[in-house]
Amino acid sequence: MFDKHRPVTINAKGASDDVRLVRTRQRNRSVLRGILVSVLVADSVLALLLVYLLFLYSSYFNLQQVEVTGNLHLSRAEVVEASELERGVNLLTLNLASITDRLKRHPWIRVASVYRRFPGQLIIEIEERTPRAILSAGKLYYVDHQAEFFTRLLPGDSVDLPLFTGVKPEDLQTKGPEVKEMIRRGLNLLETLDRGGTDLNAVSIAEIRIDPDDGLSLFMRSGQLVVLGKSDLDQKVHRYVRLKKFLIQRGEWQSARIVNLDFEDRAIVRWDKAHLQG
Repeated sequence: MFDKHRPVTINAKGASDDVRLVRTRQRNRSVLRGILVSVLVADSVLALLLVYLLFLYSSYFNLQQVEVTGNLHLSRAEVVEASELERGVNLLTLNLASITDRLKRHPWIRVASVYRRFPGQLIIEIEERTPRAILSAGKLYYVDHQAEFFTRLLPGDSVDLPLFTGVKPEDLQTKGPEVKEMIRRGLNLLETLDRGGTDLNAVSIAEIRIDPDDGLSLFMRSGQLVVLGKSDLDQKVHRYVRLKKFLIQRGEWQSARIVNLDFEDRAIVRWDKAHLQG
């Protein structure tokens, strides 16, 4: 018989075997759990893929209507043509960024945004360039408010805008930045004149002559030439007004053919032949 008060000795090897058995069972459970999660994830991904393929090849999401907003000069058909959209294409397959890039390559489109409206509509929002002037450089080009000459005039286009001249076709390639800067200064000058305050206004100017080296000159509808140069244009306009008032009082304004204001503190006036002979 065993003495119930005698201590029981447990073999260390047997204890190690029990621990390994427990750890093995835990590891197996973890592996099975991982396999189950992987299967569930794979099933979910497969289900989503099947749903996507179902939508992708379903005619329900085919492009049925294109809505265009913001177009003033361009027609809806011209905007759609610029987008290069294919009839009946599935909306899910469209690359909106690519469509936007294609639209912005059109010379009249300054800003473009494209949106999907499910199930079958595409929204195109554009902002067109607004012609601010015309540039004559071998051909006639529209100029926007950022001094960009962006497209050629076509027959029937409006020509009732300020005219910049003096630029050769090759100047657009060799002196493009200088030409643009002179146009920008000319547009700023026109804005100053539009605000009023002087009797020199945009309506009285027949054309603005550009010289990338010498600056701007104004050919007036009266036949007078006003040389302004490159800098301090607003000050020179006010000097022109004072000079005109002075010469009117002397009865000599009508004989002034060339008024050169491209000096810091003075002006040079050249008279017509009749004045010189008189």
